[in-house]
Amino acid sequence: MQTLVKPQRLAPYEKMSRTNLKTRIFHYFTEQPLQPSYAEYLSLNEALQTGDNAMDQVMDWVMTNPRQNRKLFETALYQGLDKLPHDIPVLTDFFKIVEHAPSWLDSAKIETAIKFTHRLGSNGTFILRDLALMTGYQYPGFNQPLIQTGALHKYAGKRLAETHKWWLDVNQLNSFSRFNDGFTSTIYVRFIHSLVRYQLNKSKDWDHEIWGTPINQYDQAMTNIAFSAVLLIGVRAIGIFPSKAECDALMHFWKYAGWLMGIDEKWLVNKESEAWKLLQWMNYAHPKADESSKALAVSLSKEPFERHYKYFNRFLQRKAYQNHLDITQFFIGQRKMKNLGLKPRTLAWYPLYLIAKNTLVYRGAKHIPKLDQYLQESGRAKQEYALSLYQNAGKQLASMHQS
Repeated sequence: MQTLVKPQRLAPYEKMSRTNLKTRIFHYFTEQPLQPSYAEYLSLNEALQTGDNAMDQVMDWVMTNPRQNRKLFETALYQGLDKLPHDIPVLTDFFKIVEHAPSWLDSAKIETAIKFTHRLGSNGTFILRDLALMTGYQYPGFNQPLIQTGALHKYAGKRLAETHKWWLDVNQLNSFSRFNDGFTSTIYVRFIHSLVRYQLNKSKDWDHEIWGTPINQYDQAMTNIAFSAVLLIGVRAIGIFPSKAECDALMHFWKYAGWLMGIDEKWLVNKESEAWKLLQWMNYAHPKADESSKALAVSLSKEPFERHYKYFNRFLQRKAYQNHLDITQFFIGQRKMKNLGLKPRTLAWYPLYLIAKNTLVYRGAKHIPKLDQYLQESGRAKQEYALSLYQNAGKQLASMHQS
């Protein structure tokens, strides 16, 4: 029998396939097994050792003449293949893939998801920052590329602003039209992922036997789910209950965003229950929280002090610092706060305020059209305001776009 080659971060199949109370409860509510079949386990193992074949081929070409070829790639991205000085087969092949939308893409659902995201206002950014991102730091496999590329020492505010800028780009109306910001920003982030993967694959400091491939298919898929299923469970917990149509639309939106980012369709989910199954597998595909988890979590916790409020700056920085920690503890509890190097809160009151406010406002909006319209119009403005607090740090993706 052939020996299975797997990264050390992945637990043995025997451990993942065990039945316990959690697996029984999950099966009862979702009518699907939480444990992977052996075929799914092999697929997971392969995903941990697979990058992005289409973009990685582009990167191999770019690195034959980095300065010149990167400019050609950016010309193709921002202006189109017809603006290239001559035909470049590797770019033609790549852009033919991403410019041809998959047959399952539903434009109406994309629009519904964007409008829903706008209505969330600052609630969406709270969940993505304080639940999705902070929880992700508990899994060291996600942290390794940040450590190896020196991003651990980069201001957390700058990292957060760059991600926030991309999130705003994809959540504009018509964002995925070929030359609109959502499309071009996503392909550019995909390019940067491939560049980091190229560099780390050649680095003596990257341990493939432990971590597999840097920025691999599974880790990217779980990051994508953070923007969809994790966001949905988070907003429900703070008093916002989306309709089934809104939930389906958001899952569909991020399925397409993930496809555009280079994630294989087998790792792009349609339903929340499918997402939670894959998320539970993370407990077997990552070691426990380590020093990298603490360093990144503490850095993120102090990020509010990098913001620039126009009035009462120091007071609002401290208030934001406390509020964000309250939200994180509300979701992960005091023990996991300690695991991340964060001081547990005696009373995490801010989420309770959010629950009361959101329950009143969002339920009221179902019966008061003007209130519903206000949420729709003000929500996006609040999300854009959050980015403006980082000043120039939030303009990096915007500056990539060609006028």
